[in-house]
Amino acid sequence: MDAIKILKDSYHVMIKDLIQFRRNKMELSTLIIMPLIFLVMFGFIFPSGGTHENVQMGLVNLDQGTGSNQFITQMETMNNQLATSKNSSYMTFNNYSSVDAAKTAISQGKISGAYVIPPGFSNNVTNGQPGNVIIDVDNSNPQASGIVEQVSLGTVSGLNGVMAQTNVLKLGNAANQQINPQAIIAPYTPNIVTTIPGATNYFNFLAPGLMIMIGMMAVMIGIPEAISKEKEMGTFDGMLSAPINHLSVLLGKTTALSLRGLIQVMFVLIFAVLLFGVTIQGNLLLAFLMVILGIFSFIGIGIMAVSMAGSQGTGTLIMNLIMFPMMFLSGIFFPVSQMPWFMQDISNLIPLTYAADAMRKIMLLNANVADVSTDIIILLAFGVITMLIALPLFSRSMKQ
Repeated sequence: MDAIKILKDSYHVMIKDLIQFRRNKMELSTLIIMPLIFLVMFGFIFPSGGTHENVQMGLVNLDQGTGSNQFITQMETMNNQLATSKNSSYMTFNNYSSVDAAKTAISQGKISGAYVIPPGFSNNVTNGQPGNVIIDVDNSNPQASGIVEQVSLGTVSGLNGVMAQTNVLKLGNAANQQINPQAIIAPYTPNIVTTIPGATNYFNFLAPGLMIMIGMMAVMIGIPEAISKEKEMGTFDGMLSAPINHLSVLLGKTTALSLRGLIQVMFVLIFAVLLFGVTIQGNLLLAFLMVILGIFSFIGIGIMAVSMAGSQGTGTLIMNLIMFPMMFLSGIFFPVSQMPWFMQDISNLIPLTYAADAMRKIMLLNANVADVSTDIIILLAFGVITMLIALPLFSRSMKQ
């Protein structure tokens, strides 16, 4: 009988909170707008592919010989071809008369780097020696310098391939033999087959983790905010003085917040598929069950925060201190494997890591329950343990 009364009372608390939420037009609009903002903001801030368009580079030809002019012509031709093709990295060249002039342009942000062809380049190439090309890179920005190095080395590597094919054909003609240059230069041909059919993009990686994160935020921020706000307004005391169990209040509020989180998760999925080309390969029902499990695993943390906080501001501050490190260490925005080893160890202690990992496997790789069983066990264990700690803390705080 007590259990039935607790459930009935929690239902009424949930309905009260949902009605209050429906009447707040600003909160209602953010329910739809926030998922779209998150997708656009994080989807375009972080790198979405391995190609780089129109990288501004300088050219300093200190040789002015036949070999250096030929090298520059070939490089410009190759980049023009890449510029007209899709999914290709290419550069735009700006000529400078000296190395100092090119370095000044780099310092002013006009170019990202510069090719310097030293004197004697043509003589080396003519006499069968390697032609040395210096690539000046501004490494004050490691990400930008990495892009310059990648594109520059890729271009030079492509030119080496072109020259190698030409030389092999010349040798074949001299020996009066039919030779396939590609079989000699690159005898091994890799064929990449992706696990997700069709074209994919960074939003495929982002959307599953973002769904879990938004569901988490709805509960972790919402619980301290809702209870602390009612405490400060004085309405919470009236609720506690009513003949209802403290657990009913907590259960009703967390259920209302969880429903709001699920609605936001649905909007993330809709926007991701319709606007950003995310492809869903797995079972959506299993994906939403994983979202519910992920939300459950974070409820205990939210309850502990509100139990320890004396005001709405303190509760929100505690949740921000917990939530923001989790957002960036759990592989939501970039793979955990790209982090330093000590950050990976910290990431393995965060439940959001396992929730995001399971969501990606389910949505993108069509994983079943057995495939994500480890993630499920960890999330369940974390949720149960934190709830066992949080509920006594909450009851004690209500008596103070």
